[in-house]
Amino acid sequence: MSRFLPVGQHGAVPVDSAGNPLYLAAPPDPSGTTVRVLTDLWAVRVSTTYAEKLAASHSGGLRNARYFGHDRIVSRAISLLRHREGMYFDPVDATALTFDDDGVTARGGGGREIYPRVDPAVIGLIELRGQERILLGRNAHRSAYFSLIAGYVELGENLEEAFTREALEETGRRVQNITYWGSQPWAMSGSLMAGFTAVTDDREPVTTTDGELAETRWASRADLDDLALAQPGSIAHTMITEWRNAQ
Repeated sequence: MSRFLPVGQHGAVPVDSAGNPLYLAAPPDPSGTTVRVLTDLWAVRVSTTYAEKLAASHSGGLRNARYFGHDRIVSRAISLLRHREGMYFDPVDATALTFDDDGVTARGGGGREIYPRVDPAVIGLIELRGQERILLGRNAHRSAYFSLIAGYVELGENLEEAFTREALEETGRRVQNITYWGSQPWAMSGSLMAGFTAVTDDREPVTTTDGELAETRWASRADLDDLALAQPGSIAHTMITEWRNAQ
């Protein structure tokens, strides 16, 4: 039996009163772009108004893509919709694309296979050596909450080099002891976030920064209770929570 996952604009997913995604037994009507996610599951683009009404009928609400960072199925659904709605022509010969039944593979007029793009990104928890404080940043364009230092991997870099560069560019701090922590898909931007931990001896910046962050601050475990942080479901929230709860 097929199921259908409605997805609103910008990856907003209707959920029930318990916060669970709504899976429908029949396609939403009206519906937009539809892609196969699993053998028996389809993701369907719906309007924001429809998504809100659907959520209200189940005593729930809308949750954006950030909330589903650890949900492989929902992340895959959002990513496939994003890919389908952003790719119409073969970038080599400009012929129109047709998609296979798997919902993933596309082909242009020359038959060349085209797959969804995944952009590697890094994010990390930086601790001030011996002080039990972590470095948080507030993005200049998303200033409502504090999160960890993050950025995209550039050509020719490995992941550790990318994180070292991002930390220096965004905060002016030099990091050492970079250790892989884990990873998470980030469906909203088609990224794969690789998480790291690191330490620094630089309480203050040692160089000018690129202006991407409106503010950085050192936070103790007690300080975290008074700060707006990256929301649950994100790798940043998970890493901060794990550090807060560490003995």
